[in-house]
Amino acid sequence: MANNNSEVAVILASHGYLAKEALRSAEMIVGKQENCAYLAVTENLNLDQAKEKMNQMYDELDTSNGTIIICDILGGTPSNVSGTFCLEKENILVLSGLNLPMLLDLFTNRNRSLAELAESLEKSYNMGFQNISERFKEEEQDEDGSGIL
Repeated sequence: MANNNSEVAVILASHGYLAKEALRSAEMIVGKQENCAYLAVTENLNLDQAKEKMNQMYDELDTSNGTIIICDILGGTPSNVSGTFCLEKENILVLSGLNLPMLLDLFTNRNRSLAELAESLEKSYNMGFQNISERFKEEEQDEDGSGIL
């Protein structure tokens, strides 16, 4: 399948339906995403079945501009299946730590190279973790104690 633009293909992989719902949440914010798929590894799906499903998804996507796979956690079935793709396929980036800030960054920068995306998504991932309690307390103290901004 030919891709008329330079966007990378995206596969999200998770335990349960986290990947599906993360995609839906991101699309609520940035709009419908094309050339994307998700793998939901449920208790009824073994490693071989998960790998077969991911192979089918990969074959259906336009991967001519590269593919990024983001899985939920390192070491689980989704990451093990995803990791094998780096060895078997060309031009693939596999990351763990699926979260909404990463997806928003990815979906607004899909025309970047895989190397650029790897750097950018790592920053987005790290920026997504904040101690909000501390930030609100600091802001309240800075505002003379009259309340939260």
